[in-house]
Amino acid sequence: MGGSIFADLPLNILGCFIMGIMTTLSSDWPAVPWLKSTHPVQGMTHVHVSLKTGLSLTKKTSWNSQMVVMMNGSGTELGSQVVPALFGYMIGLHCGVGSFVFGTKVSSWLNRWKNPSLVRFDDGGGRNVGRSGNSRQRHRRDSGGSYGRRSRRNRSLTATKDSLLKEASSTQDVDNTVKSNVMNGNNNNSIANTSTIVNDNNGLQHTKYIIKEQAHQLSKVFYLENLPFLIVTCLFLSYILSDTLSNIAFYRFVWLSSLRTPPGAILRWKLSKLNGTVFQHSRKWKWVPYGTLLANALGSLVSISCVATYHHGIVNGSGSYSKDGWLAVFLKATQVGFAGS
Repeated sequence: MGGSIFADLPLNILGCFIMGIMTTLSSDWPAVPWLKSTHPVQGMTHVHVSLKTGLSLTKKTSWNSQMVVMMNGSGTELGSQVVPALFGYMIGLHCGVGSFVFGTKVSSWLNRWKNPSLVRFDDGGGRNVGRSGNSRQRHRRDSGGSYGRRSRRNRSLTATKDSLLKEASSTQDVDNTVKSNVMNGNNNNSIANTSTIVNDNNGLQHTKYIIKEQAHQLSKVFYLENLPFLIVTCLFLSYILSDTLSNIAFYRFVWLSSLRTPPGAILRWKLSKLNGTVFQHSRKWKWVPYGTLLANALGSLVSISCVATYHHGIVNGSGSYSKDGWLAVFLKATQVGFAGS
């Protein structure tokens, strides 16, 4: 295995950047910052979760296993390397944090570019909310009646923001109606004649009809949602076929890793839901993301167990197991797939 600066470090940096760019600075901002708030992709929560879970939560264990192997020194040419491993931990931590912060800045910039209305309203309300008591009184005394006008303007901005959010919600209702019609096999003409009940800005329900152009666009989006699944399925079957015909370990490693990846990703995603639910009444310990911490600890434990078994039973073993055999490939696939390296 390589040193502290090895191939998985760029993957860790990329994963933290994706997590940062998908983390919005306001709960009212859309999840995908490079798209409009009314875009149909904004309602695809499964895509948002897969990007966060697949590209961030699954990119730490192999790097941690590499540091443990370096400190232990077993199976390496240079022996124990405690100081380089600790240096690697520092480099990896700073790169990860810096990449995440940079991702949040890029997300904010993209939102200001694609959704300037929502961001402007948040900025307008935030300036007034962020004042301390003394500065608020001083501002009220210095500006006189302008403070009242600013308060009314902020209330107006808040109302306008609420109307935009309601419009985005109604658009999502329309999208769901189109999807249900597409799943039932209806064509665009019949979809265009359907309608859905939405709430207007005053809270009154009214009927919103779907125009033909909108039905055609959302129908294409619905089919595009299933395109990645079809592509992945075809690739998966092609690797199984290649392994069967050529008996090459690389093809076996790819399709075995693909089988092991979904259970590991789902488990880490479920564990991440524990964040904020443990020690809720303790100000001292509530901030700790116990779910994510447990997910990373479990992934690191599985990963280092696979590495130790591989070195002890195959590399330093009696020679009864081949490096390209089923056991070796299964251990590597478990480390990469289930442990999420």
